Amino acid sequence: MIKWLLFDKDGTLLKFDETWSEISLVMIDRFVEQYQVDNKQALQEKLGYVNDRFLSSGILASGTLSDIIDVFSEYAPTIDKKEIEKWTVKISKDLISEYKPETIVIEGLIETLTAFKDKKYNIGIITSDDIDGTERFIKDAKVEHLIDEKITASINGYQKPNPKMVEKFYEKWDVAPDEIAIIGDTPTDIQMGKNAHFKVVVGVLSGTGDEADLTGADYIYKDINEFYEKEAEWNK
Repeated sequence: MIKWLLFDKDGTLLKFDETWSEISLVMIDRFVEQYQVDNKQALQEKLGYVNDRFLSSGILASGTLSDIIDVFSEYAPTIDKKEIEKWTVKISKDLISEYKPETIVIEGLIETLTAFKDKKYNIGIITSDDIDGTERFIKDAKVEHLIDEKITASINGYQKPNPKMVEKFYEKWDVAPDEIAIIGDTPTDIQMGKNAHFKVVVGVLSGTGDEADLTGADYIYKDINEFYEKEAEWNK
């Protein structure tokens, strides 16, 4: 039986505010200007922005700040990576402060998570975001009382789809992979579930991915609300 539900954040619990997209592109523009990068289009495509859209499997949609730093370093090879890391972390914080992206949650979020809690499920967030961004989302969405665990990436930590990301989670909660369902909107979420051998891997269409992107999921639903409605199907 499934005891834990691990939800991805962006695109699964949180709708993509267009402001976040703008922040990503402005960051690239400022990096190109700062370090005099020649091929901006190639840089954008390497980060997952192709033909004016964000790829669901791309770094900007499902990667971490550490991934962005790695790519930036490739395009400014004469600059010390520590300098690029420092610059990227600072510009990211500055742009969030400047643009103040709005937290827009999936419709019915609180009601659906509350219903899962009433059924005695434990709820966790597993995200490529860092702990600060995750805690900001939880506070803004007013779901502090519904979240039991936060599994996040950091500059030097493990990230999806590396199963080492959940090793400490297993130890802390004495939980096994066959007691876990993961729910996410990108190929990275699906691969995380497969790599970690979670019992149920669920894709949702509320984010950047479509059904073709979520190939490999055990089930694909419109959003977390349909996931709740179909409980009898995935938790047998």
